[in-house]
Amino acid sequence: LGWGSLVATGSIGTIWPMFGIANQLLAVLALCLITTLLINTGRAKYAPVTLVPMLFVTSTTMSAGVIMVNNFASHPSRLTGMLNLSLTVFVMASVGFIVVWSASRWILVLRGAVAVKTDV
Repeated sequence: LGWGSLVATGSIGTIWPMFGIANQLLAVLALCLITTLLINTGRAKYAPVTLVPMLFVTSTTMSAGVIMVNNFASHPSRLTGMLNLSLTVFVMASVGFIVVWSASRWILVLRGAVAVKTDV
């Protein structure tokens, strides 16, 4: 509904930056998923192959997201600005939650508190 109302404004320039952020955060989720798979299946030695790019994309995209949120807060149209701001913050917070949740799982597996699943 939120994305639809932005499209209804008739300006792709309104939602294009959010598509960029969402696309990069989708890459973060994919890298996070593969890192989790590697660690959970006992192949943690390969995890840096996905972890390092994930950290880089996360830091650059979240930084860009903070800059975008600041720009949306001062948007001339209050409704469009607040809608853009809230949707961007929601997407960033959701991905941040999943990454932190996954990292806690990685720590548990690497410390031996959770068994490695070698049958996968």
